[in-house]
Amino acid sequence: MRAEAATVELSDEAAQRSITAIPTHISAMQQPLRFQIDPNPDETARACSAIAQAAMPPSRGGLLMLALYAAVGVLAYFLTPSSRLVTFAIGVAAVQATAYSLQAEGRRRLRRLRVADPHASESHFVELGPDGVHTWCAHIDMRYPWSDFTKATEDREFYLFVRPSGTGSAVPKRLLDDSADKVLRSRIREWSPDLGADLAMESS
Repeated sequence: MRAEAATVELSDEAAQRSITAIPTHISAMQQPLRFQIDPNPDETARACSAIAQAAMPPSRGGLLMLALYAAVGVLAYFLTPSSRLVTFAIGVAAVQATAYSLQAEGRRRLRRLRVADPHASESHFVELGPDGVHTWCAHIDMRYPWSDFTKATEDREFYLFVRPSGTGSAVPKRLLDDSADKVLRSRIREWSPDLGADLAMESS
C-alpha cells in the first residue's frame, strides 16, 4: 500500500522539513512519536512473529536435531551392520522430512488464522512516549507503561517493543528516513526499560 504524505517535525532545526511517504509525526524531545501503519501484505504477521521470537529464549531445536541424527547413527551401526551408511542416510532423510512436514503444517494453520484476522490488514497506530506505548486501531485501544516491556530491539524490517508474554508493538523501518530513524533510536535509548541495549550501534 502507498503511505500518505506526512510532516516530520524534529527538534534539530536543520532537520525540520516536510518528508513525503512517511506517516509519522515527531515533535519535541518529550512529545510522543506517532506512527500510522498501513500494513503491506503479511507485514503484520511478520511483525508478530518477530516480536514472539525476540521474547523467546534461544531455541534448542538444532541440538535436538543433532541428537536425533546421532540416535539414527547408533541404531544403524548396531542394528544394520551390513548396510550402515544406507540405513543412516535413510534415517536422516526421514527425520528431516518429518521436521519439514511439521513446519509446513504449522505455517499452513497459521496462514488460515491470518486470513481470518480482521486486524492483519487494517491501518493502525503506534505512539511512543515517555510514559509508555499506546497502540490503537478501529477496534482496539491499548496503553502499556514502559515497565510492561522487557526490551526494545530491532531486526532488518522492524523496531520491536517486546513484552514478556511474547506480544508487543512494532514499527516498520520502511516508514522512516535517516532523520526520523535517528530520532526514534534516541527516544528508545531514553525511554525504553533496557535503554536500547539491544539496538545496533548504528542504524542499518
